[in-house]
Amino acid sequence: MIVDSHTHLLPDRLAVAVRRFFRDHGVTDFHYSLDYREVLDRHHADGIDTVWNLPYAHKAKMARSLNTSMIEVSASLADHPVDVVTGCTVHPDDSNPLADFNDAVEAGARVLKLHCSVGAYEADDQRLSDVLAAAGSRGVPVVIHAGHGVDGFTAANELTPIGRAAAQHRGTTIILAHFGHHAFDDAVALLDEHPNLVADLTPVTFSPVPITADIANRYADRILFGSDAPNTGYRASHLLDLLRSTGASEATLESICSSNARRLTSATA
Repeated sequence: MIVDSHTHLLPDRLAVAVRRFFRDHGVTDFHYSLDYREVLDRHHADGIDTVWNLPYAHKAKMARSLNTSMIEVSASLADHPVDVVTGCTVHPDDSNPLADFNDAVEAGARVLKLHCSVGAYEADDQRLSDVLAAAGSRGVPVVIHAGHGVDGFTAANELTPIGRAAAQHRGTTIILAHFGHHAFDDAVALLDEHPNLVADLTPVTFSPVPITADIANRYADRILFGSDAPNTGYRASHLLDLLRSTGASEATLESICSSNARRLTSATA
């Protein structure tokens, strides 16, 4: 079975606001509705049995309540055959991001999501240093969207803070969302430099990550499958077909689509 390590089954008001943001920027042709049971039904039909549900806070005094709401979203979907792994978030403008993170993990969160564009900060913001350190100590992987553009893409220079964060927190697994696309080649080089850095294959709305069999096989234990559902132009099955069409080995596909993600969320303390 398959893990989708990058979804956004957000609380209703936030989900509608995110869709409105995309619409205001000319992006409307999404493959999924905001009916999360329908999204999970289609994922289940595509062989996906687990999703990581990732939130993000765009301002201070939002993360703590959002984390609580994410726990509630997971609880509301607990009877579905697709398992929803709860994600949490923090914001550096809050008075105690570390407490927000620890409380979310104690409540059941298993993944931390940071969105540098939405929150207007960098991955190596020193106000988040204690949080990244705690994530390493607690075995919580940290998914970071590095790009700041409204189009969702990442430029090569925007990867530099990711590299600094990975170097400063070697015991923390940092997951580069969207594989740094469009700066894919630079992101591959960054994987060579930082053994604690992982990347996900989540498309940027209508643009898939240009993964090849060579790269997939070389970093088979450090790549994750992701869809960005419901805010994507592709059905998960199409993205899986694109990955399989690269010719990557069956062992690589199993690692990327399943075992890597399961390993990363199996040791949370």
